[in-house]
Amino acid sequence: MREKIDIHAHYFPPAYDQMLEKRGMKLLDGGFPKPEWNEEIQLSSMATLGISYSVLSISSPHLHMGDAAEAIEVARASNEYGAELMKKYPEKIGVLASLPLPEIDAAVEEVKYCRNELHVTGFALQTNSCGMYLGDTRLEPVMEVLNQSKELVLIHPTEPAAIPKGVNETLPYPMMEFFFDTCRAVMNLILTGTLNKYPGIRFVIPHAGAYLPIISDRVASMSKMLCPDGSVDIRKCLADLYYDLGGTAMPKQYGNLCQITTGDHILYGSDTPFTPLPLCCKLAETMDEGLTAEMQELVYRENPKKLLSVFL
Repeated sequence: MREKIDIHAHYFPPAYDQMLEKRGMKLLDGGFPKPEWNEEIQLSSMATLGISYSVLSISSPHLHMGDAAEAIEVARASNEYGAELMKKYPEKIGVLASLPLPEIDAAVEEVKYCRNELHVTGFALQTNSCGMYLGDTRLEPVMEVLNQSKELVLIHPTEPAAIPKGVNETLPYPMMEFFFDTCRAVMNLILTGTLNKYPGIRFVIPHAGAYLPIISDRVASMSKMLCPDGSVDIRKCLADLYYDLGGTAMPKQYGNLCQITTGDHILYGSDTPFTPLPLCCKLAETMDEGLTAEMQELVYRENPKKLLSVFL
């Protein structure tokens, strides 16, 4: 396998792991088994997949589970643990810090602490935090501080604020609901003008953009009714975002993604350990077969190098 930089991988800091254990959460997000993770598993997986540098973040569920003080404490402890990993493996590991949203003031302070003291790679934001989506005006102080330092921000799906009763509600959320919530969050960012207001933030959308490539034309045409002055250009907004190929992106999702953005905005993502290593290997082989040599160089190396230039 070709050498890769992985923008989308996950970890379980001890404080976050203990929070899940305290609640007896062995099944996550509506029934998804909690994968095993430790430093050794991480490094071994990277070696197997040919990953030279991996950017780790907390996945779902969100670390705010209704207890504000706990969320603030777990976020700080998890981010400090991540920073220690970066110090221990400076040439192999980067970390996207977590924020205790929707606690706005605490989140702003955590951004400043993580940037100025921990020197993290960037930040990971959930599609929603206790029902607060990313275009919510209450998040403006957080967006402002992220924008000031031109942060790299991975948007990661989580349980939607509401799930219809009696319609596939027993399925694990990652199967379909994660894609729905990704689209909901990104369109909320765009249609509220938030994306245009904070152009310094470099957003990465996971899983090849979820359903965004499929609905882009429909939303673009209908948005003219919402923004008749042309202040929001859906197609340009989507083209300017970055996307990773985590999950089953090849071949259909990748083909659709190429219709809304350019090759220099596409990144490799393994989504380990939630995507089991044997499946990651098969997906990587499919990716090698489906991408041209030129695209492999962009997706695996050049594009993430530009985003992570300070760390690589």
